[in-house]
Amino acid sequence: MSSILFSTSCYIKTEPYNLCISIDNDSISTIDDLLMKIDTSEIRSNSINILDSIQIYFKSLTNDDILSERIILNKLLSIKQNEISVNKSDSSSLLQRISSKEISKDNKISLSQSTQVNLSYVDISESFLWIVKRIELEMDSTSAQQLCSVLNQYLSKLKDRPRNLLVFINPECGNGKGSSVYEEQILPLFEEAKINIKTIYTERANHARDYITEESIDDYDGLICVGGDGMFSEICHSILLKTAQQAGLNINDPTTHLKRPNLRIGVIPAGSTDAVAFGTTGHNDPITNALQIIVGKSLLIDIATVHNERSFVCFMATMFTYGFFGNIIEQSDNWRFFGPLRYSLAGFVQFIRNASYHTKLSITQVSEKSTEIKCEGHYEAIICLNMPCRCDKSKFGMSPSVHLADGSFDVILVKHSWRLTFLRFLHHIARHSRAVEELSNVQRYRATEVVIHPIVSRSKELGNWACDGELIEGNEIRIRAHHQLLNLFASGIHLDQIKKINEEESKVVSTSVMKKISSIIDILTAKPWCLVFLFFLLLFLFYYFF
Repeated sequence: MSSILFSTSCYIKTEPYNLCISIDNDSISTIDDLLMKIDTSEIRSNSINILDSIQIYFKSLTNDDILSERIILNKLLSIKQNEISVNKSDSSSLLQRISSKEISKDNKISLSQSTQVNLSYVDISESFLWIVKRIELEMDSTSAQQLCSVLNQYLSKLKDRPRNLLVFINPECGNGKGSSVYEEQILPLFEEAKINIKTIYTERANHARDYITEESIDDYDGLICVGGDGMFSEICHSILLKTAQQAGLNINDPTTHLKRPNLRIGVIPAGSTDAVAFGTTGHNDPITNALQIIVGKSLLIDIATVHNERSFVCFMATMFTYGFFGNIIEQSDNWRFFGPLRYSLAGFVQFIRNASYHTKLSITQVSEKSTEIKCEGHYEAIICLNMPCRCDKSKFGMSPSVHLADGSFDVILVKHSWRLTFLRFLHHIARHSRAVEELSNVQRYRATEVVIHPIVSRSKELGNWACDGELIEGNEIRIRAHHQLLNLFASGIHLDQIKKINEEESKVVSTSVMKKISSIIDILTAKPWCLVFLFFLLLFLFYYFF
């Protein structure tokens, strides 16, 4: 049953309303009760349900209508009040125009002093994008001061909200859009939410890593990275390694149980793939991610350690791969002059090669007894996924059902096959991926640990290892999951959410694709020599690789 904690009168667009703050909890009957109990265990133990039930709604005083705008108090961003002078001849005050119209039996808004109150708050659209909405109220000064005092006290007691953030910006990410995304879209929101910010623009590789390692970060509530997955990986490595070092843990021992850092990490996506943002919020929308940081959303995720036969190599946040996708990264690094197109070109070349690698694997599966299975075969690709790895080129990600925080990851083995069969696999992960293991050349396992050992052959070269987009070295690789090792500013996602997002995006994409196909047809029709060039290019590639 709802309880009214606070009530006052106001005008919205010349119409009188009663503003009410309500809560779905019988034990809290006044706003003072809420402010007093918000720090207690009673509220904290049920914080998700109770805090999300506190809302502002507006009821018309001229009829029984209730305004559609409802503000969940936990998603309120800022409160601003401005005094309005009604004595000036040029005043546009609503109260001056409405005169002394009665808005309740016992309460009239005083015309001598009126105040404009602007509320900004978060609203979640049908496509799960987080957006900022604003509403303008007008009321007497006493009521305005009471309302602003109540709301500011409430916001100040929300422990999950960050007050001080350290922001790292990669100005070169996403074709140089990192700085503009932050300065034009994100910084104004942080300032509006009264968050203290220290901003560092990275000037070289590992700039953020060196700062986090060498400087004290104890005064911050979180670390924010503005950039792509590489920037996130750098900050993730830095904070995890620093925490392990301070705890005296041996990171080179694969069996070491690591300690979770105290600070949360936030991601403002501005890269080319943004797999972390897609995997934890459902979008790569900077505004959505910034708003989830501001309101203090929290999401625990698993992180895996990667060791070779000698020592610790790196952490895996999103994807580890051996073979096909590792080869694409290796080859694309040599073709940087092609820009983003290099990934597609390298992928095409690797597809034509159709290379496979003789490999042995030891997989510890998720079960009560942690059963271990052995696999051996010729595999075109071996993929370990800590997140679905959804991006623009994969609608649901390579493994949509992988859980972010259950202490396991997915292992996908793609056996050697004809090119057409491998093409079916690539098409499958691009379009839906939900039953990739149903393909004849694919096996999928849910694992807590895996050891990958390529079989060395004189007549055949080994494939390339890559973790989170970076090449690594090793003759044998051991990957081990660490349960909920990292805390992010994020809401998490559900499969139904992804379905809804993809349905809306497909409408836009289909129109775009048809335009591109039409333009290509027009070019080929106008310039027949392009067809001849493509024909001889395919002949050359076929001759070279076969």
